[in-house]
Amino acid sequence: MAKNKAKAKRAQAEQPARAAFPAPAAVPAVEEGGKKLLWPWLLAAVLIVGGYSLLHKVDPYGRNAWAVISPLLILAGYLAIIPAILRTFR
Repeated sequence: MAKNKAKAKRAQAEQPARAAFPAPAAVPAVEEGGKKLLWPWLLAAVLIVGGYSLLHKVDPYGRNAWAVISPLLILAGYLAIIPAILRTFR
């Protein structure tokens, strides 16, 4: 009988200690169709394609406004890939 009482006391002592741990965090739900994760990729692709498409308007010496705007769009597009990766694999 002494062994059974000792086991019962140990079991009762362990239960409050386990209850002290917080519950595991819930996984955030992804919106239907993955739309939440798609827009950063689309934004980056639009910026990159838009920058490359504007390169044909740059004059040979690179002295017009398109010579400034198109590289900025390309750079912004490639930099937008970083947050897209972070959002996708979070």
